[in-house]
Amino acid sequence: MLKKFRIALLLGWILGLSACAGQPTLAPIVTQTPLPEIASPTPTQSPIIVTPTGAPSSAVTPTENVAPTLETSGAGLPDISAANYLDDRSTPAAVMLSFFNAINKHEYLRAYSYYTNFTDLGTLDQFTAGYETTQSVAVVIGEISGEGAAGSLYYTVPMVLNVTNTANAAQKYAACYVVRLPQPGNYGEPPITPMHIERGTAKSIAAGTADADALASACPEPDYPTGPGAAPAQLESLTDLSSQNYIDNRSDPVAVLSSLFNAVNRKEYVRAYSYWQTPPKDYAAFAAGYANTETVKLQFGTATPDAGAGQIYYALPVAMKATLTDGKSQTFVACYTLHLAQPGIQGTLPFAPLGIKSATVKQVDNSTDVTPLLATACQ
Repeated sequence: MLKKFRIALLLGWILGLSACAGQPTLAPIVTQTPLPEIASPTPTQSPIIVTPTGAPSSAVTPTENVAPTLETSGAGLPDISAANYLDDRSTPAAVMLSFFNAINKHEYLRAYSYYTNFTDLGTLDQFTAGYETTQSVAVVIGEISGEGAAGSLYYTVPMVLNVTNTANAAQKYAACYVVRLPQPGNYGEPPITPMHIERGTAKSIAAGTADADALASACPEPDYPTGPGAAPAQLESLTDLSSQNYIDNRSDPVAVLSSLFNAVNRKEYVRAYSYWQTPPKDYAAFAAGYANTETVKLQFGTATPDAGAGQIYYALPVAMKATLTDGKSQTFVACYTLHLAQPGIQGTLPFAPLGIKSATVKQVDNSTDVTPLLATACQ
């Protein structure tokens, strides 16, 4: 019988050993909106394969929010190679893809931070040492099931891990993770715990094992929670900021601002506050500032990076269209400054993700064409 291992530190060991300015006064109504349910299973859905491709990430271009869409096809899932940067906690699949993207980029503090309980991981140094002979990991994601309990959502994620070590030897594992999301709407004050990996196991399997067979046995009951149905891996739509969608993505400046105002639209103000590295005011004042805002829509200009001495700063022009609870509208043009300390040089917990440092916001007439203003908003 194949022995199971704790996925976090111990998978790393078996992989290694084998190779010997202020926020605008917008604001919403305080009601809790449920997170989107996992869809019914697709009868003929194949496992989703995500392989490091080395393709560069797409450029940030102006966009507006549109109708809700969930990305479920293999082509819609992101590149997790070292050439890309993915830090997304919007869905269970996004969390797992982000974790292995961090492993592929050798950003071990970031990978470690996708857990909240480090008991089974050992110290950060032990966790890091466990991956020292891992060159890259490509993954296959099976259908994900979920259930709710005590204010949290739990998801069971079966995976196949195709590992290449530093000796260019291939290894294959059947793995299962439990991903947890404490309901963001239940938080009344900071701090907030985002979606994270609760626990996981992995077992080494023969290289010729069919992915479908590996996935079918990866998450044995009763060790892993399963709901009434399972569904293919999904990613959020970054262009749908409505309360029916859930975005918690820090991969790039547009993703961070989209996450912030998705949280505002969902009335999850503690989550919205968490995207600020340097909050413009205390939390109570921040939340009160959105007391009369029903929804916010965004239009983005082009983010401009400024890197130096291990730090990356971005200037992102944004136009905001707010609908108030009385039906009136307000329009703003802003420049947000965001900051990320290079993940590869961060060495101690807590990991500091991409976040907002400051903003300058100007209200304009609702009839204003904001597109030309975006070109100069950050100058």
